Amino acid sequence: MNKTLLAGLIVTGMMVVIALFGPLFAPYSLDDQIKIEYIVGEDGEGTVIAPPVAPGADYPLGTDKNGYDLLTKLLYGAKYTIFLAIGIAVARVIIGGLIGLMLGYYGKQGTDKKGNSFWGMLNGIPIFLIVWLIMIGISINPNASPFMMSLLLAIVLLVIGIPSVASTVKEKTAVIREKQFVQASESLGAGGWKIIRSHLLPHLKESFLILMVQEVILILTLFGQLAIFHIFVGGTTMYPDPTEYYSRTNEWGGLIGQNRMNFYVNQWIFYVPLAAYVVLILGFHLVAKGLEKRYGKMFSKFSHL
Repeated sequence: MNKTLLAGLIVTGMMVVIALFGPLFAPYSLDDQIKIEYIVGEDGEGTVIAPPVAPGADYPLGTDKNGYDLLTKLLYGAKYTIFLAIGIAVARVIIGGLIGLMLGYYGKQGTDKKGNSFWGMLNGIPIFLIVWLIMIGISINPNASPFMMSLLLAIVLLVIGIPSVASTVKEKTAVIREKQFVQASESLGAGGWKIIRSHLLPHLKESFLILMVQEVILILTLFGQLAIFHIFVGGTTMYPDPTEYYSRTNEWGGLIGQNRMNFYVNQWIFYVPLAAYVVLILGFHLVAKGLEKRYGKMFSKFSHL
């Protein structure tokens, strides 16, 4: 195992543990809020305590402008960010991979310009724009529960992302289909499912694994892009006069989106969730690069046998 892969697995493993057990380690509950109060010390001098509170002993990562602990929000919202992204990526690779295998193996031999252009067009769909158009009308102050809204967003991202995965797998399958061992198996009378199961899948399993990690990164990026335009995982609560948007699940992309106006003042409110999000994406990026290095070396060794 190379150092890049090891580092990525350590980072992502820690993030998964946080997603699983985060609320157990939260220093406060989500309802705990700092109120504006006036405290008189032993020396008789008064001090006004008001949110937001900067990072310190009582609040390691500080509080937001409403007085809620940021560390607690991150620990509670991690499961929505991490598990939803992984779940969508796995479903995309399974469904899109199966479609790509079928198209790549049973498609016409040679260059199919019409088919290639069709799947190339689907692969070029502006996913962010389409998801935003679908979700903008139903994400703001929804009646559905955060879980149902998260599930709805997952379905939308799954359906729209399948063509991209299918197109990628189709191209890889078409290349392997032309290999001599596949043609030899066909000449011996092996059926299509036998060839797919015994030859194509074993040669594509590494590609599927790398593709899944890359899809996780893509989905996390989409979460962040959508959050900039107030589409938060689990739904968005909007308060009028002044207009403010809040994440109902404390998903990390949502925390970044709702606090982006703190870029110039009380910066920790914006940079704390942003740092967590960057570390998460970096971890998966290291895993993807590490897997590419690992399997690249394996294939290099095999080619010399």
